[in-house]
Amino acid sequence: MMDFLRRIKRALVSFRERAKMRSEASRAFRYDRRQFMANAGALHLDRKAAARAEIVMAYHVLEKGLTMPCRRLGFGRGAVVRLVHLVDSFERRFGAGDPQVTHAVGVLRAYRELHRDWPEPMPRLDAFLAARPDVPAAREPHVRRADFFAAKDAPFPEFAASRHVCRHFAGPVPRETVESAIALATTAPSACNRQHARVHVVDSPALRDRLFEMQGGTRGFGQDADKVLVVTSDLSAVRWSWERHDAYTNGGIFVMNLCYALHYFGVAHCILHWSVPPGTDRAAHALLGIPENEAIVQVVACGLPPEEFDVAASPRLAGADITTWHGDGR
Repeated sequence: MMDFLRRIKRALVSFRERAKMRSEASRAFRYDRRQFMANAGALHLDRKAAARAEIVMAYHVLEKGLTMPCRRLGFGRGAVVRLVHLVDSFERRFGAGDPQVTHAVGVLRAYRELHRDWPEPMPRLDAFLAARPDVPAAREPHVRRADFFAAKDAPFPEFAASRHVCRHFAGPVPRETVESAIALATTAPSACNRQHARVHVVDSPALRDRLFEMQGGTRGFGQDADKVLVVTSDLSAVRWSWERHDAYTNGGIFVMNLCYALHYFGVAHCILHWSVPPGTDRAAHALLGIPENEAIVQVVACGLPPEEFDVAASPRLAGADITTWHGDGR
């Protein structure tokens, strides 16, 4: 009888704990929704930071096009018109001189120089650039494969600075190399050493193409990727409601370590977002047989690079620009 009562008591405690966690989870996600609706740039494009982010995304579209393999003249005409409008609007509202906006002007000038002999006129772009004669064309680095990976054994600051996304793939990556990179990536820290990250390696062109169609951001280079690493995070490792972001924070830490590992082993890679509707996410789970308890964090396209290729400049913010000191700062 006492044993039966103890089992009943444990069941009641467990029920109360689960009910409490469901309630806390509801509160947490309501908080997240309010924060998102009040602050997400997509909903508040009148704010300077949001307007800048929109420009960065727009110039990066052209920047990618300028470095793309098998580039065709005339690409991105709509993107050019949109970026000209965004920069004009930003400078009218917030003034000139923002480094990221200035780089956008440089990307537009590089685009125009590439199309110097293009037969179709570009009067709007020409007038835009004539009003900004002091901004030079942005230069997307052209590199040799040996130089791209030359910092493999350099001190970490030099090695980290040498890693770039690459959209040029020209050869297969041996399975052993992928396994070595994943093994090295497992040195990434995780909350309480719970090691949330999982990796699904796509080694089939048919599956790759279907996955990339769902992802939607690999036109012009995805067909050349040899392998795709789908990084997921095991929700089973999340232990209480306030850890609702842990699957993605721990997964993101793993992805960065994985990218360093791929670079160390001489593998070109391109990190692809997984910001998709729920139906697309479910379809990808079904396509690859990913268990429901694993949340897809990011997708990484991989391959061996050609002997020479271009990479996007993608200038970074300075450390001082993203740092806020609290206290006396010593």
